[in-house]
Amino acid sequence: MTHEEIKESLSAYSDGQLGPEQAGEIAAHLSGCTGCSAALRELGGLSAGVKQALSASAPAAMKERVLAGARVKKPLLRPAALLAGALAALIFALLAGVAAKRFMPAMFAQVQGMINGAAGALGGGK
Repeated sequence: MTHEEIKESLSAYSDGQLGPEQAGEIAAHLSGCTGCSAALRELGGLSAGVKQALSASAPAAMKERVLAGARVKKPLLRPAALLAGALAALIFALLAGVAAKRFMPAMFAQVQGMINGAAGALGGGK
């Protein structure tokens, strides 16, 4: 491997992702190259910092607040929404009743007229 290839492979070497042949070649190179050895130490420090940052946990008080909020069961419908729905249903029922009272006599008279006309037609044909 060339010096540049080894520099590009240092991260994989640090993570143990190389095969034994490549790892051995890089290890041999590191024993004589102070620049690559320093780069490897820097990678190790970076890796440790990232692992430490990722393992940080939230403060206990924050965890308790989040869990407490998750335990609170909120009603599916709020009382105001239920009241509004009930009021709308009542208004609809009242309007339907008014419409029925107003238009039913005329509709009844039309139906009665159709029945009488059909009965007359049937009786007149005999």
